[in-house]
Amino acid sequence: MKNYYLKGIIGFFFVLLVGCQSLTNENFFRIGHSDASITASVNSAFASHQDLSTQRIHVETQKGTVVLSGYVKTIRQSDTAGDIAGKIPGVKSVQNGLIVRK
Repeated sequence: MKNYYLKGIIGFFFVLLVGCQSLTNENFFRIGHSDASITASVNSAFASHQDLSTQRIHVETQKGTVVLSGYVKTIRQSDTAGDIAGKIPGVKSVQNGLIVRK
């Protein structure tokens, strides 16, 4: 009889520990900042900015890192795009690959 109780208690704690481990998953704590929502926010910010609204800038987001590619007319526009992207909530870093072309 004691053997059954002991096995039950050990089994219970094993299940409890496995359940607690799955709660520490990084995605469990991630609230509202998916890569798609970050990309949409960056595109929206660019569209509403006077200097960037007509430029051909492609935005991709991978695990919170925003990757900018495409063409702008001035270095200032490239810097501005990087600054704007970096201020969007959920962005961890920005890789600015914009090419200045007149």
